[in-house]
Amino acid sequence: MVTWAEFIDALGKSESECVRQFFSRFSETPIILEAPDAYNDPLGKTRFYKFMKLGLEFGFRAEKLNHVHFFVQKHEGYSAYRGEILSQSAQKWTDRRISDELGPATKRVEGKKDPLIGYISPWVKYSYNGYDLSLEFDGFGGLWKVALMRSGVV
Repeated sequence: MVTWAEFIDALGKSESECVRQFFSRFSETPIILEAPDAYNDPLGKTRFYKFMKLGLEFGFRAEKLNHVHFFVQKHEGYSAYRGEILSQSAQKWTDRRISDELGPATKRVEGKKDPLIGYISPWVKYSYNGYDLSLEFDGFGGLWKVALMRSGVV
């Protein structure tokens, strides 16, 4: 499996380099999809590599790795990611533990009900040199989903 440091180092690398370097190490062939033309993305379409059984999704914009989503809990066909996040088992992280180990978040949003989209999970964001880390929680404080993203790129 790919280490946490390798995921971070891969951000901003070319799509062909990531496919060659990482995807052959996975025990699953990804589903590859592209964002619709209607999104009119100035950086070009986002290409998604979805590893449903591994609980991972890679997003490439302008042919560079823009983000990696880690589904720590089952979600919309994704199995739970069983690897490491921040060099520890993904399932061991909780809201409280993240706060204790990483300190105050750059941004924190509490969970709330939205009349149009339903429940919005609580989340925190940490910004580091070159990347951002967004962590979403379930209603019980357990880690639900993690997004590792290039800084300054939407």
